[in-house]
Amino acid sequence: MKILKISVGGLSFEEAQNLATKEAQNHLKDPILLSWLNRKTGRHFPNVECCGDECKTSWEIYAESRGGNVRVEVGQDYIFIFGEGNF
Repeated sequence: MKILKISVGGLSFEEAQNLATKEAQNHLKDPILLSWLNRKTGRHFPNVECCGDECKTSWEIYAESRGGNVRVEVGQDYIFIFGEGNF
């Protein structure tokens, strides 16, 4: 998985998601957001609690099992995993 880090803080979730999507467009033809984590609130999508292990959480495993191959970390607060949307 390609990991991209954007060093910026003080963004809302929506601002961070927009920034992450723009960055993913530089690496994928048609990026689709598969999962995310908001560390500020502790929320993640999808909100599944199965299949996690010591190294990865369930939302990370979900995205990877669906073709997620670009991870964009925005500051310390947000993580977004994208895959190619044009199947």
